[in-house]
Amino acid sequence: MKQQIIIPLEEFPEDGITLSGELDGSIFGIDCDDVRSTGPVEYNLEAQLYDTELVVRGEVAAPFRLRCMRCLGEFDYTVAIDDVSYAIDVKGKLAANITEDVREDILLELPGYPKCELIDQECEINDKFGDFRLDKDPQSGVNFATPSGNSVWDALDQYPGR
Repeated sequence: MKQQIIIPLEEFPEDGITLSGELDGSIFGIDCDDVRSTGPVEYNLEAQLYDTELVVRGEVAAPFRLRCMRCLGEFDYTVAIDDVSYAIDVKGKLAANITEDVREDILLELPGYPKCELIDQECEINDKFGDFRLDKDPQSGVNFATPSGNSVWDALDQYPGR
């Protein structure tokens, strides 16, 4: 599997080129308990050369396994970007490598606080300790009860040393 997306610039066609394929998911360099790449990066890009500027547009997607920061369960999540765009100065170059650009865009789209609800999956903590969903009616204060009748602080009372 490819490790890089390299666009050759010698004898570049006037009407541009289309690049499609897969890139090894190891380009992300992450493999920890909270985030793991689980497959290849898929890309479908179009490149056009304007004088000394290479313009690349298209879509990229990559699958990951994330850990929910509330229930600590794992779930599959795909980062899909339908409108990536790169403009690269290629004056004096024979090829352009856009691997790092694609890698960075995908990593920036990963959620900073992953939750099961990102993929419309019910979080286990809602069943165990009450309703902590993000889409419920907002209420002010910290002493209100969830629809299950439990206080929002009951989950913390389950831990020893409290």
